Amino acid sequence: MPQVFRWFRPHLHILATGACALLALSTSAVHAQSAWKPEKTVEVVVFAAPGGGNDKSARVMHRIWQETKLVDAVITNKVGGGGSLAYTYVSQKTGDGHHIAIAQAGLNTNHITGRSPLHFNDITPLSFVGNEPAALAVRADSPYKTLKDFVAQLKKDPSSLAISVGSTRGAINHFTVALLAKSAGIDPKQLKILVFGGGAESVTNLLGGHIDAMVQAVNNPIPHHKAGKMRILCLSTPRRSAGLPDVPTCREQGYDVVMEGWTIFVGPKGITPAQVAYWEGVFQKTVQHEEWKKYLEFNSWEWGYKNARDTLAYLKKDYEQSRVLLTELGLAK
Repeated sequence: MPQVFRWFRPHLHILATGACALLALSTSAVHAQSAWKPEKTVEVVVFAAPGGGNDKSARVMHRIWQETKLVDAVITNKVGGGGSLAYTYVSQKTGDGHHIAIAQAGLNTNHITGRSPLHFNDITPLSFVGNEPAALAVRADSPYKTLKDFVAQLKKDPSSLAISVGSTRGAINHFTVALLAKSAGIDPKQLKILVFGGGAESVTNLLGGHIDAMVQAVNNPIPHHKAGKMRILCLSTPRRSAGLPDVPTCREQGYDVVMEGWTIFVGPKGITPAQVAYWEGVFQKTVQHEEWKKYLEFNSWEWGYKNARDTLAYLKKDYEQSRVLLTELGLAK
């Protein structure tokens, strides 16, 4: 019998025991990583003021999490820079999955226009949770009863109407009114575009008579439209919304405008795959909840879900498309 085998045979049980122990340790470590859960209250950062569009969305999710005991979280509003303040804040929490932010088109457009150095590669996409159309709204007592009336005035004098596009230039709201102008043969650069802290401020200014119109995420004007205080002239959807069957699309009124705004959640750069997987699971469950579905239907959203990998791919595609539009508007840097 070879010398090596003589030594090896009596020690087999020792080696086997050691191998089992190592396997148990590695399996335990993998399980611990895959089962990551928050160890403290999660901070959900929102870039709109309380009552603004994405603030409402975040609070619906927060309510679902409370009811289902899915996540212990608090909402923090960090208003400014068209979302840049919120995104930058979260990006500074490197590796910490206890801080996430709701994000929309400004994440890409702020970088393209030079408003923010933050690129989507500086954060971690977690999940895509839906598409939200834009709505062009005026006060109920406005002389512009239809979209054609509104466009006719812009043709006479493009700068005669003060139009709010929310918290930032060069995002979905601005794109919507710019494409409307372009479709009507009007130079979008001549429009009088105003920005505020968010959708809630735009609503206040429109109802107060300080501006003539606003292009906002549709959940901002809906309650005022239904209460008879505002009139939504069009939606940027490809077809009429079940939640607003009386409101025509821009396209059906003769203007080739289709624009839908995505909503995603992001975390800091450097978080672990286990942390990403945890948040994917949370958002998969959340978007299936009846309260979220009712919220989307009421606000004319398009339901959807994408995991982290697909959300990143979506961001890359959106970045390139936004660059083209912003270049045409003369806003790209």
